[in-house]
Amino acid sequence: MCHRWKLEPIPYPNSPLLPQISSLYSPDMKETAAARPAAEKNEAVAAPPARKRRASDEAAGSRSRSHKLARDSGCDGDLINNLPDAILATIVSLLPTKYGVWSQAVARRWRPLWRSAPLNLDASHDLCSNDFGRFSLVSRILCDHPGPARRFAFDRIRLHREEKRYAEEAAELERWFNSPLLDNLQELNIVFSLLEYSSGQSEKEKRYPLPPSVLRLAPTLQLARIGSCDFPKEIAPSLNFPLLRQLHLWRVSISDDVFSGVLSGCHVLENLYLSEIRDVGCLRICSPTLRIIVISCLFEGEGELVIMEAPRLERLLLRSPGSGIDPIHLGKLNKHRKGFGSQVF
Repeated sequence: MCHRWKLEPIPYPNSPLLPQISSLYSPDMKETAAARPAAEKNEAVAAPPARKRRASDEAAGSRSRSHKLARDSGCDGDLINNLPDAILATIVSLLPTKYGVWSQAVARRWRPLWRSAPLNLDASHDLCSNDFGRFSLVSRILCDHPGPARRFAFDRIRLHREEKRYAEEAAELERWFNSPLLDNLQELNIVFSLLEYSSGQSEKEKRYPLPPSVLRLAPTLQLARIGSCDFPKEIAPSLNFPLLRQLHLWRVSISDDVFSGVLSGCHVLENLYLSEIRDVGCLRICSPTLRIIVISCLFEGEGELVIMEAPRLERLLLRSPGSGIDPIHLGKLNKHRKGFGSQVF
């Protein structure tokens, strides 16, 4: 069924984000859009008479049904603008960040919706292909949106290597995660670019340190994915993740004590994903709530994984069996699950 959407075009609102994000719109897309009507017209001319009549009849029937629906609902054919603001705000909050900002230009009524909806910030390459440009855009979005933010996703956070610029951008990172906008954040997905990488006889990676302010988000997080950074050498014993159900750690440097401290603060954790953990020779897992553990190329060299206690564990998945794990010790597990018990893999 086709419906007619009555949208009132307006100029861009006074937001510094719109001109910047609009400039990312590809000229090829504009050319394609301009060429589409001509192509459709040629297809229509080439269509046989019977096909044209069928298409005309279907269009007329669709218009009739749309008019009847609009008449019965009393919305005068304007279905989308008759939705409540709460529903429109929910729609906007589910859009990718770039399109959420663009929604302010749909109609006058839509201008405040992006700012009134919870922020779903996804700083992917779709937002901006340049890493440094994406960093600046995220700063502007966090300044322009009043919050709250529900999701913060930024893949390949990249800072300049020059000392002064690095210090300025590191301070900006701290401002991001200390912002009241993120006070009730539910999903965190951050991966850093390597600060340095040298190859040869001895490969060496230099990673960014995880901003300490990230850990202040612990009380509300439900999902956390953290990659390519160095965890602090020590964490507060009171660190608590009361709502965290999924934890993904990829290519991070973390000590066994800090890892154990993080797990002990996760009271409802169900899924744990570990991959390429650096600078540690042994990891111990003790969790009364874990159901799934996924391991992929766990250690940079040789290491030992000890699952001391996981009474609810249902699945232990080795995506790359034998890669850097020697051995896996299984302690107190769910005895009712086939293949689990006190044994060594």
